[in-house]
Amino acid sequence: MCTKNIIISILFISLIIKIYPQSTIFGELKKLTLPVAEFKERSNLKVFGQYVSPAVSPVNPERFTGYHTGVDVEYDDISAEVPVYAVFDGDVIYSGYVSGYGGVCVLHISSGGMNYHVLYGHLRPASLPDVGDKILQGDKIGVLGKSYSVETDGERKHLHFSILYAGRINLKGYVQTKKELSRWIDPFLFYK
Repeated sequence: MCTKNIIISILFISLIIKIYPQSTIFGELKKLTLPVAEFKERSNLKVFGQYVSPAVSPVNPERFTGYHTGVDVEYDDISAEVPVYAVFDGDVIYSGYVSGYGGVCVLHISSGGMNYHVLYGHLRPASLPDVGDKILQGDKIGVLGKSYSVETDGERKHLHFSILYAGRINLKGYVQTKKELSRWIDPFLFYK
């Protein structure tokens, strides 16, 4: 998709969200499902588009550098399992272990003539659905991995949640330029 089309799509999405703030722009006008409990309240360290590096980060230690492609929802203070839910109906197009994340699930969303990928990172790999599974909005897709374990590839217990325009599967949690970042959408735009 060319940059001009992406910019037009972002402007269209922003307009629709202002008109229908509690509804999905993916076709039906229904309330979105939160990916985890306390989604807004716990999304307070790394937000969409924030530039981080080992020298400048709200998280210590930091091993990544770049613009953050999603939001991180923090659960390091919770020892119990934290379930993660599908925010839209979709098909599982990636499910497995990824360096920097641990367990990752990516859903392909297609509605209203638009296609998106929704990425859920830092999940327990053993809890993930299989590639090809059809997932309904609100279905449990896994649980967060244990802090600082192989389940999260050594990261704290949190959900990395991102939405991007569909194309090739893109698992990046960080990108190096704002132009690259334009392929992703700030998830908070869907929860105003």
